[in-house]
Amino acid sequence: MEESGKIEGRIVSALDKICQARRSLVWEVSTREKLSPIQMQFLDHLGRFSPELCTVSALSREYDLTKPTVSGALGPLESKGFISRRTNSEDKRSATLFLTAKGRRKLASLGGWRHVLEEALGAFTENEKEKALGFFTALIEKLFDGGVVSVARMCTVCENFMPGDDVHRCALTGREFGDGGIDMGCTAWRSKSAG
Repeated sequence: MEESGKIEGRIVSALDKICQARRSLVWEVSTREKLSPIQMQFLDHLGRFSPELCTVSALSREYDLTKPTVSGALGPLESKGFISRRTNSEDKRSATLFLTAKGRRKLASLGGWRHVLEEALGAFTENEKEKALGFFTALIEKLFDGGVVSVARMCTVCENFMPGDDVHRCALTGREFGDGGIDMGCTAWRSKSAG
């Protein structure tokens, strides 16, 4: 029988290895594309989310970074012509960021690192993948509830999530899904605590 805490330590070590693999894959692409990993994440974010989530303030919240850090990473993206700013007509201090055509082309060239991980995951059964997703979902939920993760963008911690025994439902979209259909990057996510 395992002593208390030992399995937890091995799980953390396993997560470290997975993060190391991801970091290595992202670093390879970012070096080739002459972008930092956070700049790659910002391009991906701007390509996926609605305008209200594409401001310096929103990026600061989403990635737990200071506004000066976000602005520092965005500057080179803007000077390279990958992003542009549209000033808010009601508040001249605020601007919405968006990808330019050049930025959309650059974003399309960045996704290769994901395929390596997706291919490795493809070797597992659907049941194994659903169990893994359930475990990671529950872990992220615990970290979110503990304040370690401030923006989860995940069904189970969204005010629109309506859990069921076998089928869950999104109150906003009406989408019905099982445990394997839990969204991990929902653009319409609203924190249960946002109430």
